Amino acid sequence: MVVIKKLFFALLIIFLFSSLIPNVFNYQNKLSFYRQTKQELDEEKKRSIELKTEIVKKKSSDEVEKTIRNKLNLLKENEVALIIPSPTPRPIRITPTPAPIYIQWREVFFK
Repeated sequence: MVVIKKLFFALLIIFLFSSLIPNVFNYQNKLSFYRQTKQELDEEKKRSIELKTEIVKKKSSDEVEKTIRNKLNLLKENEVALIIPSPTPRPIRITPTPAPIYIQWREVFFK
């Protein structure tokens, strides 16, 4: 009778652990999914704040005026435009490479 109780108890423990192990792995998978989703949400919130800031910045009248003036090359009254020509590249002097020393000595003595 004692052996049957021990066997029944052992089978019960094995059954409980066999049902517990998949639940633990499933919980870990869901927890990692939650952390990844939360991280993506935080990144998107930061991006949203940046975009809202950029929208507010672009709607300001000074920024709109600056953009229009730069793209259309317009001037305000009493403004003078300075047009600076792009620098021209300097000509590079090409110096011939000197002849090797033995040829220079040969020319000195034999020519």
